Amino acid sequence: MVETLVELGGEPLEGEIGAPAPTLVLDLEESRVAGYGGLNRIMGTFSLAEDELRFGPLATTLIAGADDAMTREHAFLDALARVTSYALNGSSLILLAGDDVVARLAC
Repeated sequence: MVETLVELGGEPLEGEIGAPAPTLVLDLEESRVAGYGGLNRIMGTFSLAEDELRFGPLATTLIAGADDAMTREHAFLDALARVTSYALNGSSLILLAGDDVVARLAC
């Protein structure tokens, strides 16, 4: 199932910035993650144990784009690097670093 970023760092995703919203697809059987940062493809691994979630290592393609889109993509990747756990709320996947919400994705 594709999860689309709707909130980053406690802020709703900005409107159109010249790039689609970032997405993630978690393959629970293979412990692999794939997605799109807004400009570049994301691929890598994750570990999941009860409510603990950690991403990495992650790799991306290297396509440049508009400054706003690149800034958002880098912030998203930085957020993924900080994730330590998750919560589910309805159709939302909430990514946490300790008690801080770093990102919210929805399907």
